[in-house]
Amino acid sequence: MSDAIDQRAGQAEAHRAAGEAAEAGTRWQDAVGEYEACLGLIAGAPEGAAPDEAAVLTALGRCYWHLAEARMAWRTLRRAISLYEARDDGVGQARATVEILQIWGPPERHRALAEAALGALGDADPYLRARLLLRLRWFDEDFETKFNEAMAIAEEHGFEDLLASRLERRAWAATDQGRTDEGVAFAEQAHHAYARSKAYESAAHVFRGVGYATIETGLLNRGFDLARRSFEYASGVNLRFNAQLALMDMIGVEFARGEFRQCEDLLALEPGASDFRADLYRMWIAEARGDMAGALGLMVQPERGGNTPTAMGQIHAAAAGILFRAGKEDAARQALGAWAEVRRQYEDDDYCVEAPAMLDCLVALGDEQLLRAVHRAFVRRDERMRAPLRFSTLQGRAVAPVRGAVAHKLGLLDEAQRHLREGLAWCSQEGCERDLALCRAGLGRLASGPSG
Repeated sequence: MSDAIDQRAGQAEAHRAAGEAAEAGTRWQDAVGEYEACLGLIAGAPEGAAPDEAAVLTALGRCYWHLAEARMAWRTLRRAISLYEARDDGVGQARATVEILQIWGPPERHRALAEAALGALGDADPYLRARLLLRLRWFDEDFETKFNEAMAIAEEHGFEDLLASRLERRAWAATDQGRTDEGVAFAEQAHHAYARSKAYESAAHVFRGVGYATIETGLLNRGFDLARRSFEYASGVNLRFNAQLALMDMIGVEFARGEFRQCEDLLALEPGASDFRADLYRMWIAEARGDMAGALGLMVQPERGGNTPTAMGQIHAAAAGILFRAGKEDAARQALGAWAEVRRQYEDDDYCVEAPAMLDCLVALGDEQLLRAVHRAFVRRDERMRAPLRFSTLQGRAVAPVRGAVAHKLGLLDEAQRHLREGLAWCSQEGCERDLALCRAGLGRLASGPSG
């Protein structure tokens, strides 16, 4: 019996080591196979006779996420966390938690996991403590306190990947204030620091994030190039989810310009099929080509949003818009109500980038309270950031048409005209013909009288 156990333990360790080697080579699919084989061999083995199950589950969950297998990753990492909790292993719990926090999910669940891990960890591992603080800062008023503590830890121990967070933050701040060249320069520095540390997701994300924001400000070509760089880097290290995010941003630019063939060529590059935005674009392309029945058949079901606020908001907004334009008013009203009820962490930002796809539905069916909430979101965004918000990167649409329509509906006629005229000039400059037509139509309604 002992020989058999020793043999299984040896085989399990061989698979674990092979999985680790595959991870080092960014071969996540190979690593998954090795870790799964390892777990199959250690099931039921006496404690200490084989690789640690919780540690293998943590590695397996990390690899699932790199492959954009969110549900599998979440379940696997939750199992690892439970095992660590059962044996009061705070370091292990924190290690599994920093991995699960990479997966997009409900903010309240992320916060609870991070707080539990931080409490269990204490000061046992400075690196993990700093990682948890960087995540928790998004949920609390003491944002600066947590960030500064994390940076102090990183400076003391020389954690280059964590120190790069400071560069990334500067990149975002500069971009938000309209200093695009400065923002891109900081993003370059952060990317290289992350890449040197093999913080692959962060290295891909920093280009995607600054590219996303640059597209939002209306610099479509500049932002497209940054998204392309993120896509190419993520593809090179086999990060499916990060590659999908950047690819969808590129598609948004082409969609806005009516380049549907280019959209389809880019969609064909999608690694995997888990990003619901790919199907939203397929739906919108079918609609733009006059195939409303086909578009309705491509609607994305809310379940695919996984209760993530941004995803749920996008899915409900897209549904409200397409259903209204298809003449299905009752269903559109229901989708609009579901959109308004999404529990958001960043309500203002989400409203601004989700409203464009349902412009006509929002104005026709939204009550005054909802319209004022959307209007207020845009105003607050303008007050917070110097860079203009011209484009919804998530939807491939200009924001001027919806800003003008909402202001018009609320009786703010001068404001409506300003948004629509600015949008007219920008859409003409960027070749966004569909949104250009919407701006012209909005100005036409203004010219016809206060009621439009």
